[in-house]
Amino acid sequence: MKKIYLSLALALLTSAGYAQTKIGVTGNNNPDVNANAVLELDATDKGLLLPRVELKETNNPAPLTAHVSGMTVYNTAKAGDVVPGFYYNDGTKWQQMVTTDNKAVKFFYMPTITFDTSTLGVVTEPKDLYAEYKKQFSMTSGNAVMSQGAPATIPHYPEATDLYYYVTDYDPAVFKDIVITADGKMTYEIIGNGTPTSIMNIVFVVK
Repeated sequence: MKKIYLSLALALLTSAGYAQTKIGVTGNNNPDVNANAVLELDATDKGLLLPRVELKETNNPAPLTAHVSGMTVYNTAKAGDVVPGFYYNDGTKWQQMVTTDNKAVKFFYMPTITFDTSTLGVVTEPKDLYAEYKKQFSMTSGNAVMSQGAPATIPHYPEATDLYYYVTDYDPAVFKDIVITADGKMTYEIIGNGTPTSIMNIVFVVK
């Protein structure tokens, strides 16, 4: 099978007046294009090789010059908040793709944060769980340690709405009326002073 470059594929599309096109093995006895496809590739021992690029971070379009909705690449770099793997662009940032054979639920526990329970009553300033999570992953506490060769920044989700927020358990003698908005801002009432055994268990789940 001859190597077919993208320029040739585009030329075929143009010459056909944007008609449907099928590229495959010579002699294939099923030349019809799928009715829902503008371009179909047909092979039993070949794959589609996407562009391999070095992304900088999810919010940075580089090496592209702009975010382009629907753009798909294979990232080879480990930098900023990206790791090697497939990414698509939603028009504002790069999103890592998860394959259907990934059976694991993507969740993680909230990094350590503190709650001031010295004053009873409804807390007037919501606790921004996403901001706390992002701050904890910034490695700027002054007490952060990383393994040799590790990136300076821990990869993290770029938007608060990339996550679901859960409180799976808490001390009912300390907290009451916990409510969490879609972007991770939590309101609550303090009804008792915390003790060394008081807990609040917060879990993030990737959408």
